[in-house]
Amino acid sequence: MKHLFMTLVSTFGLLSSAAGDEAIPLLTPKAFQEAFQADSTAVILDVRRPSEFAEGHLKDAVLLDWLSDKAFVEGLAKLDKSRTHYVYCRSGHRSHAAATLMKSRGFKVVEMKGGYLSWVSEGLPVEK
Repeated sequence: MKHLFMTLVSTFGLLSSAAGDEAIPLLTPKAFQEAFQADSTAVILDVRRPSEFAEGHLKDAVLLDWLSDKAFVEGLAKLDKSRTHYVYCRSGHRSHAAATLMKSRGFKVVEMKGGYLSWVSEGLPVEK
């Protein structure tokens, strides 16, 4: 079941990006930081694995593991669609898939270009 779900989501993500995901803002780490700091509705969403999160994450980030289908779907049900979700992962692949799925379900989302690796390479602050 897990692989079927991921296959469907991945396929949907590819189709959505081809259909024009320009509606999902993709910001550099610094612009991402500036945007969520200026947004009173911001929720920072880390879609990496718990072990990755434990190694370092953005301040106030909420962990919602994209690779754990059940946990991700259950977590989505608890999120407030009236807020803007600033989504990141390690390098940008998982966050793109997650943001695409979230957008299809009516969430307002913003992606970070290059993910956590880019954030760290730019010397931006992390928490452990």
